[in-house]
This record gives sequence, structure tokens and C-alpha cells, in this order.
Amino acid sequence: MPSPLEGITILDFTRYQNGPHATVMLSDMGADVLKVEMPGDGDPGRSLGLQPDGFCAYFEGHNRGKRSITLDLHKPEAKEIVLKLVARVDVLTENFRPGFLDRLGYGYEELRAANPRLIYATNSGFGPRGEWRARGSFDVVAQGMSGSTIRPGDPEPVISPWGLADQVGSMVFAYSIVNALFARERFGMGQKLDVSQLGAMVTLQAFSIIGFLHSQPEEMRGAGQQPAVTDGTEEPVRRGRSNPTFGAHRAGDGLWITIGILDPKHWPNLCRAIGREDLITDSRSADPVARAEHREWLQDEMAAAFRSRSRVELIERLVAESVPCGPVYDYQGVESDPQFWDNGYLVELEHPHFEGHRTVGVPVTMSETPPMVQGPAPELGQHTEQVLLDLGYTWAQIERLHDHGVTARVD
Repeated sequence: MPSPLEGITILDFTRYQNGPHATVMLSDMGADVLKVEMPGDGDPGRSLGLQPDGFCAYFEGHNRGKRSITLDLHKPEAKEIVLKLVARVDVLTENFRPGFLDRLGYGYEELRAANPRLIYATNSGFGPRGEWRARGSFDVVAQGMSGSTIRPGDPEPVISPWGLADQVGSMVFAYSIVNALFARERFGMGQKLDVSQLGAMVTLQAFSIIGFLHSQPEEMRGAGQQPAVTDGTEEPVRRGRSNPTFGAHRAGDGLWITIGILDPKHWPNLCRAIGREDLITDSRSADPVARAEHREWLQDEMAAAFRSRSRVELIERLVAESVPCGPVYDYQGVESDPQFWDNGYLVELEHPHFEGHRTVGVPVTMSETPPMVQGPAPELGQHTEQVLLDLGYTWAQIERLHDHGVTARVD
């Protein structure tokens, strides 16, 4: 029996989790996924949670069923190979820091020349527009910025396990790619699409955020209440102390910030940003193993450094050092940040009953077939008569259906 995506080939540049999990789902559906990795260590996910026997559940779970090729993308010979591959594949996927492939000559405009039907799929941290668009991110940053980690009554942000923003982002990524493939079959064109961790986390919380947005009269916007989240027992969801290099820290003004360091190269940058260059070479924090062994000590040292500056100053310093980071928002913070509106993750929508209605938008950007929120939720039976008319029923027949209780009249 054929698989749904049999015959579809994906050139996969993604690393870590939010991209690779999307392409492994597409592989499960029959797509041929060719994973491109740098020579040497390859995908950094190969080493996350690596066991003494050489097994890595993290990498296995996100890359099963794929093929792998190593290419140093900085070499001109690699570009020749990539262009030949691009001419043959259906989809290219990538989740590098925005702009990385463009700088190497592998941007959408360059590659579509080799294959006009190419679907160029990008999974970013914050979306293709807005102040944050070019910044790097990891799962914990998107969780914090999306409003999902704030719990009323909880003393600190609650970071969800499993790489929640990565996993949800990967599912939206796979969904958008399948939509682009379907659009190509119908309309004949390739296109570029963008999915982000931030947009995925917003759509995950859609009904909670919509409820928050609706609860605020226009004259009182910015003063809404964060809804409570429990584990089903009415007890707030809590957690233990976070990983000091992959979690939340409180700034000196009492506001929270997340940092996400998985690549060891970011550690010296972080130390410089928080004014603790001594931690770069301290034997208790010089390498990932030492940082794990001394995490309680390191948590205290870093907490003190974060408390010495405001959140705004910390983010400015961390961004200048290219450290993946972001503010921890409640829904009021989400509503107030232009990043969500610039990318259409939050939108204004005309509603027949509620003036100034605002809602959660679409977490996918597509260059040729842009999606959009089609309208508010329908009234009960709102379209019954139009559907029946489209099926060829006359008004007299529709009235009889109403009279016999088969359908209900629309007020």
C-alpha cells in the first residue's frame, strides 16, 4: 500500500528538535528525508542526553527513518551539490538563526531559480517580521515569551517539559509543509513559508489568550487578569529549580527572563553579558559536565548576576552577545508586544456582536497562498439555509424542513 507522502523528497537542514521532529513526522508518512549535517559532530542533537552505550534517545526520536549527508556549507563545492539536490527535491527545511543560509548563498530567491516549484520551509524563533525576527531562540525562550509559564500565585515561571514549544512548533511546521504541497498540486507554484516557536505557542493557548483579550474593555487594555492553570486537582502546577543555563532568572526589577543555551559556544557570551567572565574558566563551570555537576552553586551565582540589572538591560546585553533569550510574559505582556501583532499571531477581527474583537491569528506565513483567519465562530445553524440552497433545495422545501424540526430557523 502506498504511503500518503510517497514520492515526496525533503532536503532537511534542520537541527535539534523543532525542525527534525517535523520532518520525522513527514518521513513517517512516506516522505524521503535527506538530512544535511556539517562534517565532524553533525546535528548538535546527536550529543544531547548521549548514553554511555552510544544511544541518544533525543536524536533517535527526531531523526528515525531519514538519510544523512555531510556537507560543509561554507565550501563552494558544497553549493554545487546543494543546487543539484534542490533541483530534484520538493521541500527544503531549515531552522538556523534567520539569515544564516542567505549569507551563504542558499536563500529562497537563489534556490527557487534552480527549482521554481521548491517549497522553502523555515522554522524560526519569533517569526519573519518585527524587532525579534533575526534573533536566535530555543524552546524555553518561546515558552517564556508566549505567556505560557506564568501561573497566578506561583513564585516563579513554570517551564513545561518535553521541549513543548519545539514539539508544538514542529507539528505546525509539518502542517504548513503539507498545506504548501497541496497548494502546489492545485496551483502549480512553490513558495516560502515561515513557522515559529512563538507563533506555535500562541496557537496552542488560543482559547486562553482569546478569553484574556476579550475580557478587557478597550479603555482598560493592559490591565487584564492572567487565567489560572492547574493540573486538574486545583493545585497550581509547580516545578523544581531550573537548569541555570536553560531556564528562567529574575532580573533586578523583579521581572523574569529566559535563556536557552544548548550549544556550548554560547556559554562565554552569556558570562560576558552578565558580567561574570570568571565563570568562563572556573573549574566548576568551564564545561557542560562541570556546569551540570555544580548546578546548584551555578544557579546561585547566576541568580545574583541577573539580579544586578533590569530585564531591559539584560536583554540588550544578551542580544548583543547573540545569547538566545527573551522576556517571560504574562498575557498582558503578550498583548502589549508588537512582535505578536506584526506577525499576525494576534489579529483584530470584525465580529457581529463585539466591537473591537481581537483574536489569535494563524501561526504560518506563506508567500504565495497566505492563510488568514476566515471569520469569527458561527452562530448555531447560521449557514443552514445557504448550504441547503447550494444543494438545490428550494425555499419552500427549506421551510418544510424547518416545520418538521429537521433544521432550525436562523433568527
